[in-house]
Amino acid sequence: MVIGSNIKATLSHIDPHLTLNDSASFHLSIQVSLDGFSFALLNVKDQKYAAIQFYDIQECHNFSELGEKIEQIIAQQELLQQHYSTVTICICNSINTLTPKDLYKKKYGKELLGFNQILLQNEDESSDWLKSIECFNSYVIPKELQRCFDKYYPNHSWKHQSTVFIESVMQHYKLNEETTIYISVQNAYFQLIVLEGRKLKFFNGYDYRSGEDIIYYILFACEQLNLNPDQIPIVIAGEIEMNSEAYKFIHRYIRNISFTNRNPNYIYSFVFDKIPSHYFYQLLNLHLCAS
Repeated sequence: MVIGSNIKATLSHIDPHLTLNDSASFHLSIQVSLDGFSFALLNVKDQKYAAIQFYDIQECHNFSELGEKIEQIIAQQELLQQHYSTVTICICNSINTLTPKDLYKKKYGKELLGFNQILLQNEDESSDWLKSIECFNSYVIPKELQRCFDKYYPNHSWKHQSTVFIESVMQHYKLNEETTIYISVQNAYFQLIVLEGRKLKFFNGYDYRSGEDIIYYILFACEQLNLNPDQIPIVIAGEIEMNSEAYKFIHRYIRNISFTNRNPNYIYSFVFDKIPSHYFYQLLNLHLCAS
């Protein structure tokens, strides 16, 4: 057992009717990064989300420290100590590479990933299949996190955050024929997609320190793709508020802005009414990519 002070949930909404006796009928979705840990519980039979929690992780410098903090969270949260029907974990980092299926070979997966990323000698490549764009997404699962989650959820599966975002947007907006920018904003990292109907024209992820950084990368993508910022619609997902610096910078240069809504294929407990509908977009679509 990891010894240390409790890590308190920054956000916690749990349906009062949720009981631990029902755990076998639930899917557990987990999203993890160096600065955050969140999870959600979905009743698979009813397709209804019943709980969500987010932990803001401070002063975590590597995945070894993160693994220790996750063990602390699991030790103190009884909901994370149950046996669930399925468990899927979303790793949030910038280490990934998309490769068209005709160019991808599993035995060369690490080499392909290494073209764009700096990898350690003992790191192995994992990959997700993205049916919507017929690509493989290569990434690395930190061994410290693999050992941690193997201990508690032996049959879990992994997805990279970019897989979840791309597949979710492609499914959610499949009827939109208009060229559109989609962004997913987390604490210090955001992803940017440009879709032309059902065609993926652009994808990238960026570290950022300010709202000015975000709009710089958006305008750079517009310039590269010959898109007019005054006309191109942008759809925002993730933990960003309308009164935030980031939103104000985006609104200064982009006029046509909207936020994502939750996936209508699921039902949400009334406790989710307290959360903006564009928050936790990836976490609440993780089951979609795992099923």
